[in-house]
Parts: sequence; structure tokens; C-alpha cells
Amino acid sequence: MTDPAAGTVLQVMMRDGCSLCDHLVLALELLRPRYRFTYSKVDVDADPALADRYGARVPVLVAGTEEICEGHCDPALIEAFLKAR
Repeated sequence: MTDPAAGTVLQVMMRDGCSLCDHLVLALELLRPRYRFTYSKVDVDADPALADRYGARVPVLVAGTEEICEGHCDPALIEAFLKAR
């Protein structure tokens, strides 16, 4: 059986000192053994355009142009997204 999430690339739009952002990253680390995906962390405060776009909505989990969850970590929603890939 192949992993449906294999090759999926995610981005965590976050900022330093954000405990909600840290929680989302932890959830992704816990999901990685079951699904083969990669993710990167993007500091929205390092880019004014990203800061304007995401503002107080961080963390935002993104796959391409699709926003998976925002403002908090929803492990069930993340896992459903990964299963659907």
C-alpha cells in the first residue's frame, strides 16, 4: 500500500515566540512517522507581505495555495488532508 501523502510539501506560516505555532510543529512531527511529507517553517515577520497576509492568523498550515488550518492546530483536519492526498 502506498502512502497517500508521499511527496506532500507543507509550509507552516509562523512567528517566533508563538506557542500555537510550536504546537502545530509538534503535531506535524508526531504525524511524520505515519505519512511521508516534508514541511518548512516560514517566519511571516521576515517578509512584510507575509506579515500583512497572515497577520494574527498564525499559525497557518499551507500546501501550495491551499490553507489547511489556521490560528490553531487541528490534528484531525491535518490527518484528513494527508490521507486525502
